Amino acid sequence: MSNFFTKYFKENFNPLLTGLICGFYPLVFYFSNNFSAINSWEHLGFFLLFFMGIPLLVFAVASLGFKYFNLLSKYKLHILFVLIIMTVATLMSQAMYLTIKKKMLLGLLIVSILAAWKLHAHFKKLLVIILLMSILPTVNCIIKIVEHERKMEWAQLPDSMEKTKFKKTPNIYMIQPDGYVGQDMMESDLYHYNNPFYGWLENHDFKVYENFRSNYPASLTSNSSMFSMKQHRFGKVLFPSIDMPNARDLIAGNNAAIETLRNNGYTSFFIVQDEYFQQNRPEPGYDYYNLDPDEIPYFSNDNNVKKVVFDDLKAAMDTSKVKGPRFYFVEKLLPHHIHFAASKSAERDIYIEKIKEVNGWLENTVAYISKNDPNAIVIILADHGGWVGLGSYPEMFSTNDPQQIHSIYSTLAAIKWNGNLMEGMDTELKSNVNIFRVLFSVLSENPEYLKYLEDNSSYNLQNGTFSKAVRPVIDDNGKVIAN
Repeated sequence: MSNFFTKYFKENFNPLLTGLICGFYPLVFYFSNNFSAINSWEHLGFFLLFFMGIPLLVFAVASLGFKYFNLLSKYKLHILFVLIIMTVATLMSQAMYLTIKKKMLLGLLIVSILAAWKLHAHFKKLLVIILLMSILPTVNCIIKIVEHERKMEWAQLPDSMEKTKFKKTPNIYMIQPDGYVGQDMMESDLYHYNNPFYGWLENHDFKVYENFRSNYPASLTSNSSMFSMKQHRFGKVLFPSIDMPNARDLIAGNNAAIETLRNNGYTSFFIVQDEYFQQNRPEPGYDYYNLDPDEIPYFSNDNNVKKVVFDDLKAAMDTSKVKGPRFYFVEKLLPHHIHFAASKSAERDIYIEKIKEVNGWLENTVAYISKNDPNAIVIILADHGGWVGLGSYPEMFSTNDPQQIHSIYSTLAAIKWNGNLMEGMDTELKSNVNIFRVLFSVLSENPEYLKYLEDNSSYNLQNGTFSKAVRPVIDDNGKVIAN
């Protein structure tokens, strides 16, 4: 290594090496911060071309300019000093903000030009600094690769549930309003809203489950556990995160729930509002998706693609070529959780307005399903709570306040069983992780599968100085655990 650097500093400007170094840092920075959403081979190819190709082109053109234009050659070191800074800064602007911050870059350009008059001879030291800056994100990338490649032993079922044979095969609709809390929390001091929708559900033959909760605080962790029918406790990795390894592959790809349905002749439909669950282009597990991966930009901000969920559901239901039973997963990004952009009271008011909006959407959707598929099982199940009452995102991981904790995990859960429920089989249905196991036990009319229900505990992350630890926050009986 020392010989390499000695030789490099003695040599003249090398456009290939300079371009590679200038592109490497933004590349590993972007991957280290977004790995779980961009870990496909297509993403790797695109970002290699983008982050490496652009600086290689820039310095190749500069090399030709120095060769054929005397004026440029005269100020070669000055130009290289500025080019290195601006190339890296421009790529980092895209990596950090998904846009080119023109004013910021203009200011940096002026500063770098002024600095070049005194420091131009040290342009190669800039490259050494960039390489040193690349060490941490490179290590982080290696860790994430290892975590994503580890075998997910937690997802293995303890029984033969995936091979069970249903005795009844009604169509199933799982509708997920994002961040919709249960009635007990909605009427608490934090939310303080007398929501008529719970009564509407009961009047339309839904069984509303009281004090229901998610097992995890956010969509990826909650849904990956739900579809796997297993507690994962953030995947048992070295550095647990809300952006859990392989969560998207489990939710939008293959999972234990979809495998069980497939083995019973179901055609499965994945209908969502945006690209969040499909950002990393997981291998298809469902038979139908309303969102094509080609619609998702490589630089995705989770909010680039917007689908009209109700229209896409109607189109999927009207598919005349599909024979046999169907399963629909339908996600609506309402009411969603709070975003910490205003005061607690203002965030609460915004949330309640979104509740009113999604109530109308849910009523219309259920009415359409009931009219066109009257014998179906309809499940309305939120992925997590609304977070109302929290003052900041970090507080979600540090709070020990029982009401705030319930605000994070409380979920709306209501099922229109349509005569399929066997009495007593849903007695222990208290959290998202067991929804499919109870459903499949009912359809197979086999209570033996209920022996392997997961515990209903809820988990969160505990932020440490240099790490994050997984901690239980609600026990199996619904009691908040003091930290």
